[in-house]
Amino acid sequence: MKTIKLFIFCISLAYVGVISAQSKWDTNMQGDIKVYTPSDLKSGKTFDVYAYGPTETPNEDLKNWVLETAKEKQKAIGEPLKKWIVKPEKEDYGITNSYKDNKGITMQVAYQGGKLTDGRNFFIKLIISNDLITVLKYGTRLEALLVDIKADMVTRQATATDKKIIASNNVNTAPTQTTTKEAAIHEISETSLSSGKAPDGLVELRGLLGTGMQSTGMVGTTSNVIALFKDGTFTSDIGYTFSAGVAASKRKNPKRWGQWRMRNNELELKEHDEAQFEEARDWLTEPASKDLKLNGCYGKITSSSYSGYGGGSTVGNASSWCFQPNGRFSHSKTGFANATGDVMGSTSSNKKSGGRYYLSDYTARFIYDDGTEVTTSFCFLNKKKTHIAINGKRLMGK
Repeated sequence: MKTIKLFIFCISLAYVGVISAQSKWDTNMQGDIKVYTPSDLKSGKTFDVYAYGPTETPNEDLKNWVLETAKEKQKAIGEPLKKWIVKPEKEDYGITNSYKDNKGITMQVAYQGGKLTDGRNFFIKLIISNDLITVLKYGTRLEALLVDIKADMVTRQATATDKKIIASNNVNTAPTQTTTKEAAIHEISETSLSSGKAPDGLVELRGLLGTGMQSTGMVGTTSNVIALFKDGTFTSDIGYTFSAGVAASKRKNPKRWGQWRMRNNELELKEHDEAQFEEARDWLTEPASKDLKLNGCYGKITSSSYSGYGGGSTVGNASSWCFQPNGRFSHSKTGFANATGDVMGSTSSNKKSGGRYYLSDYTARFIYDDGTEVTTSFCFLNKKKTHIAINGKRLMGK
């Protein structure tokens, strides 16, 4: 059954936004476990999201912890029908399986675990009916729900402040003392907006071609953006490095760091777990001039198609950034799904937000209209400046 890949793909699209998904989900507590169920779920259907954590496991290998936790949770619901395979889901790890419930009905289950911004672990279990329409209808909602789940877990252990900071794709709600400077974030005037600060020691951003798992589940060519530093290190952990700094990123995501050098004017990289340098398939990016103002839109669409149940299905995500010369920006993100054949249906969701922006060198700073502040990476990916990268994600001009 390839259907289970649909909701795992939706989970992997998790993007940290500022729009809450809570109004679309009913919640209840089962001990320390918070359970989320769609408010409009049809009778007889199952789509339950179980949020466990946060959990302290400072010396535990994350991948092994996710696997062992999934096996333990599986014991309570039924024997797994498939072999356990752990797959990376961006910075997290995911597992899919299936089982028969006490009525003999086959159910699909997915597990995902990873690190919160405060260093603790989170773990999520998703149980759904073996039904394509249910997956399509609610799969796109997981994107926003995962944001809320992670943020909620952090606040269970942290003191909330009036200032919301989202740096790249990481919600940062760790305990802080609210100072006068922090409390004034909502009062920043349009004329006083200044640039965000790049990580210490940053030399430049480079585009990088590689081979990896694509959304279809097939191995193919991928593109990425890496940051090179003066001390000879590099990282693909763009988001957390720009938000929390070099030292924090190395502590939290050491496997996304390595070493770089130039030989015969060619970039060579040595990954975290590699013994030798290898020549990189890279290209130069271009930084923004100080206080650069853009005029246009850039976007990206990712989608994946599957077959089964006597028909086909497509699930995807579209992201768009639009910039105006007056310093305003708007950002929208749309999730969509469609099924054809014997089982037909479609659904979509859309989120929009906007505010002021400031571009300088390799840094972008966004001040949303609700006061949320975002500082992340920015660069042009080609000389014509028709392609850009925000937070290391490639976007094409429209």
